[in-house]
Parts: sequence; structure tokens; C-alpha cells
Amino acid sequence: MSVQFGGTIGTTYRDSQAWWQEQAQATGKSNVVFIVLDDLGFGSLGCYGSEISTPAMDAIAADGTQLTNFHATALCSPTRASLLTGRNHHAVGMAYLSHVDDGFPGYRGRIGHDSATLAEMLVDQGYNTMAVGKWHLTPMDQTTASGPYDQWPLARGFERYYGFLEGLTDQFHPELYYDNHPVPPPATPEEGYHLTTDLVDKSIEFIRDQTSITPEKPFFLYFALGATHTPFQAPREFVERYRGAYEEGWDVIRERRYQRQLETGVIPEGTELPPRNDDVQPWDDIAPDAQKAYARFQEVFAGFLEHTDFEIGRLMAGIEEIGRLDDTLVVLLADNGASQEGGPHGVLNTTQYENGHFPDLEEVIAKMDLIDGSSTQVNYPLGWAQAGNTPLRRYKQNTHAGGIRTSALIRLPQGADSIPRGVKLERFQHVTDIVPTVLEHLELVAPTVRRGLSQRPIDGRSLLQALEGGGTESETRAQYFETLGHRAIWKDGWKAVAFHVRGADFETDRWELYNLAEDFSETHDLAEVHPERLRALIEDWWEQARNNAVLPLDDRGFAQRANAKFSPHSPRDRKRFAYLKGVQHIGNGAAPPVPGRSFEVSTTVERPTGTEEGVLLAHGSWNSGYALLIRDGHFEYDFNYYGDHKILRSNVPVPAGTSRLRMRFVIDEHGTGGTASLYIDDIESGVLRLEEAFEYFVSFQGLDIGADRLSPVRLNGQGEFAFEGGFDEVVVELLDS
Repeated sequence: MSVQFGGTIGTTYRDSQAWWQEQAQATGKSNVVFIVLDDLGFGSLGCYGSEISTPAMDAIAADGTQLTNFHATALCSPTRASLLTGRNHHAVGMAYLSHVDDGFPGYRGRIGHDSATLAEMLVDQGYNTMAVGKWHLTPMDQTTASGPYDQWPLARGFERYYGFLEGLTDQFHPELYYDNHPVPPPATPEEGYHLTTDLVDKSIEFIRDQTSITPEKPFFLYFALGATHTPFQAPREFVERYRGAYEEGWDVIRERRYQRQLETGVIPEGTELPPRNDDVQPWDDIAPDAQKAYARFQEVFAGFLEHTDFEIGRLMAGIEEIGRLDDTLVVLLADNGASQEGGPHGVLNTTQYENGHFPDLEEVIAKMDLIDGSSTQVNYPLGWAQAGNTPLRRYKQNTHAGGIRTSALIRLPQGADSIPRGVKLERFQHVTDIVPTVLEHLELVAPTVRRGLSQRPIDGRSLLQALEGGGTESETRAQYFETLGHRAIWKDGWKAVAFHVRGADFETDRWELYNLAEDFSETHDLAEVHPERLRALIEDWWEQARNNAVLPLDDRGFAQRANAKFSPHSPRDRKRFAYLKGVQHIGNGAAPPVPGRSFEVSTTVERPTGTEEGVLLAHGSWNSGYALLIRDGHFEYDFNYYGDHKILRSNVPVPAGTSRLRMRFVIDEHGTGGTASLYIDDIESGVLRLEEAFEYFVSFQGLDIGADRLSPVRLNGQGEFAFEGGFDEVVVELLDS
């Protein structure tokens, strides 16, 4: 809509009056910094009872308010959607992960434009806005050069962006994006590169640039780490600090954290430590070799977290160095509880879990030396996840407290001496409360209409009065939770919660009841004592579910939903994928959905001298995937099954000149294996029987044409090994329905 000119226009400038449109001015308002950690259990930070060294985050707690009754959602994308909008995650369209559009209003995998983000609200008010790190709010099949871009950071209110769009990435070989395009990492691991360090460098760069030009303008920095999500990866010196620190096991560590939480007031006096989760072994029942292997996982996690804290300290110091920290409101939180995705023994490969595969204990013990923070992509066993969530039950994905009650710190600017510092806030808090708290502090109001579109009302409630030392009691309210069919509702200090077994009838789920005012750790189920109260809470849950687009309930897992069904206009909803030479890196969310299917890859190559070689296609990372290449004159198919390489090599060389190359994979009827065949000029040139194949998921890293970039897919990959000859395109065709 055009703006009416407010001046006058004469024949020349002498008889004309100039006019400039008024612009929003935010001068004098506080800067805002959000710091988001990933998959961090309630009891993992030093200020929440942990033995892990986290002085930078502890300092934020000491200089602000530590929230001890803070609730997020049980997964990352939904929490981020609520954090940035102040609204319930189903209501804005992010019931689950941004990989999935199930075709229902609450399950779109994106935030509706009727729910403005805080960045959109603040940029309209004259703020500079910057997002750095994990995004995970764009539909993954839209993270390509083809867009659409309306759910990328720069279209949701941020003026600058640097980070990764996926749910996770390799800390040494990340899939990076700068504004709206992919970029390679600025250095190699051999040169000391680590993603968290890079993200802090870029954050400080953005703030210094903005301060140099318009120091009077406030900024909003959304800083979302890849840490401490799997893969646990950290510089070796940080991991080495914890060698031998966890040989006493998870039961001892959990008990110590619990006692420290009681001593420091993180949990109320009288809180009980619940029995172990049903899927966790007593440490003393575990064989010594297994104990040694399990301890390695926690050593790596602890080093990863301490390194993260060091870098957060560097970020805070960078803001302070340019004189802007005192005027900055800082919010630090974890997006959900500790992850259960390492299974009973831990994993050395981030993609195993997504296909429902876990290593057995013998494999973990045999590969113990690779659990070092750099050689493999690990996630810890369930016992350490339980310790991470001390004193809470269950894990990420669940709506018991271990999944949704997380650590959170808020530091108000230093202007008012009367604001209490180093205190703990016990009243109920929810992730939707952050936006209204920030807005009230800034004396701003969420828009009811933005760019002609009516906006959904804010669901959260401001915590500002309590943070400033006012009322500490929680007013009457109810808050629902739902993830993967797990359900819960908190209302006036009581909580009803149902654990859901995937595939079971939702009607058979058993609801539990807890009086959280007296039972912080959800230890005593009162469902049989107060059946009428439970029944009323369940009815309240259904009412909130209907009001927030929670229905229909869906308990299907990530890999199944992300790979088996695509929206009609998705670039993955096709049979033929033709990639031209020179195409940019393609994220996995838009790569060909080959798991569980028969498919064919073909290309025509030009090798004038017959010596040209290199990679034609690489899909995945060193964790898992497949590559097609010419090496030593032969056509090769390298099938990387969780680091175990099966290589099919043509029985004849690829001739000089022009050649048609094909690899055909035919999956078995039962879908667990298949047969790969190579063809040179339509002549079969090799056959490989594979007893196992990817059922649902290839890798979190995407696809490259003409080279093997980032984390290498191929065996013993060094460098990109770009193809030296000529080709026009590489075609992937799905051969079955």
C-alpha cells in the first residue's frame, strides 16, 4: 500500500516542500538477547545442581532470576515456535518438527503469518534483528534455492542470519547458511574450527557492525546453539577435563545432583528422588567393560557443555566490551529435556536412531575409543539422560516433567537497583510467557493486525512483575501439553499426564495425577485418590486441544512422517529428480526420498583422456549415506551404512570419451535389504547384494552433485574429490510407488 506524500511539489525545489515518512524509533529501549540450548536436561547446569563447570551461565543466574518451574514443549521446533511468538505451538502450526506437514492446521511444520514473531514485532518498532545458529522453523523441503523463502529467518523479522536450518548438524562440518544462501564453513577442523565458536564470532560481528553504524538503536539477537543436541562434539581439551569423572556411574551422579538441588533451593524441601525410569539399569548391575564405555559418553557430553558455556561467556564478554551489556535483557533457556534418543547403550551415529536401529552393547564396547567427541557422532545412553533430568521422570518427547520442565534464566538490564538478583522464581512459567514479558519490559504491545493480517492473541502471561520482585504467586491458569500422543495439562498446581505407547489406542492411555505443589518430581500418582479432579483435568485438556488445533492426535515417528508423505507442492513429491552441474548443496529435507524404495541414479560423463575421476553424487555424511564416483578409472557405488562401507566397483574401467553411467538399487519385498547393480553404457558391470538398507532415513546432511562436500560420505574421504570430467546433470529416479 502506497504512502501518501505529505509535502508539496511545485515547479522547482524552491517552491516545493520536502517530506519524509516517519519511521519507528526504539532509542532508549533495552537490547534483547535470547540464548537457546538444545536437549539440555533440568539438572545439567551448575546452577541447577550439576558438577559440570558452567560459570558463564551460572553468572547469568547470579545476576538475574533462575526459573525453577519453567516449562517448554517436549521437542525443539515447537518450543522455538512458542518462544518466538508467545503462542501455543499447535495454534501457530508447529505441533511437531518443521520436517513434517501432516495436512492439518496444527501440523503444518511452519509458523502461520497470523502469528508474528518477536523479531517481526521489534523490527517494526525500530530494532535491528539478528538470528544466529539453529533455526529449524522452515519446512525442510523448502530449504533450497527454490524456496519459498517466507519461513526463512529473513522473512520472519530477522535482518541478518547465519547458522543452520536443520534440526542438528555436525559441529565440525556444519551445513551453514548466510542470510538466504548456503555457504561453506570458514575453516576446517584441522584449523581448529568448531561451530559454536563460529556462531559466537558471527554474533559479535553482527552486533559490532550494528553498533558502529547506529549505536542508538537497540538490537534483538536470537542465538540458538546446536549444543547440546547430538552429535556431542567438542574440542579435545574440554573432553579431556572429564576423563574418569563418571566412573562412579549415573546413579551416584543423579543422587549428588539431587542433594545439591535440595541444598541450593533449586527444588523444594521435601522433594523426593523418584525411582529410576523403567528403561534404566542400576549402575551396579552393569559389567565393568560396559560401565567404562557408558562413562565415556558422559565425559564427552560434559566437555561439550563446558565448551558451550565458555563460548556463551565469550558472547557476553563481547557485548560488554562494546558497552551494551548493562542495557541488555538476557533470556537463556533449554528447549526441552535430555534426549532419550541414544537408547539403552548410547549411539555413535546420529542417524541410527531415526531408522529405529541401535548398536548392541558389544559394538559400543568394541568402539569405545571412538567415543571421544571428534571421531564419531554420539548420543549418551538413557541412564545419563535420566541423570541430566534430575530429579524428574522420563525424557525429551514425553510430557512428564523430564521432557518439558527445563532450565531457564532471565537477567533484566542493570538500570534498576531495586530489581532482585540471584533469586529463584518458583511460580509456574511457560515458554509462551517470554514474549509478553519482553514486550511489557519494553513497554510495547503485540500487534492485533500486521501487514493487513489479523493476529492471533498471545497465549503467555508476562513474568515481569515477579522478576522485578512483585507478586510471586501464579494466578489461576491452565496449560496443556502434547507431543507424539503424550499428553498433559497443568492447572493451579495440579498436573494430569498420560504416557502414550506408539501405535496403541489413545483411549487405552492411562492418565496419572500429581499435586505439584507438594510433589515437584511427580513421584506419587494420585489418580485413584482424586478421580473426580483427574476427570475434570482430562476434560480441560480436551477443551484446550480443540481450541489450539491439537487434533487429530498423531503418534507416528519422525522418519516415517518426514519421508513417507509429502504435501502436493513439495519438491520431493515427484519420481524424477534432475540435478544440473553446479547446483548448490541441497539439504536432506529436499533430497530424493530413496529410503525404503527402489531407485536409479544415472548420468552421462565426458572423460576426454580417460583419467578424469571424482564424485558424481554424494548424499549424506560420514555417518551414513551413499556416493557414486569414478576412482582409479572404475565406476563405484559406496554404500555407507552407519559407517560400515559396502563398495561395489565396476568390473571394467569406464572408457575414455562419453559414457552413460547408471546405478540401480532394487529393494527386497520386505524392505530390509536389496541389490545394487552398476551399468556402463547399459552393460551390467557389477552387482552387490546388501542385506541391510535404509528403511526411512538417509542422513541429516544433504546432497551434493559433482563433489563430496562437508562431512564426507565416501570411505576414507579427504577433501571434496570433485569430478574432473564433464557432465550436464545427474538424475535420480524412484522406481516404485
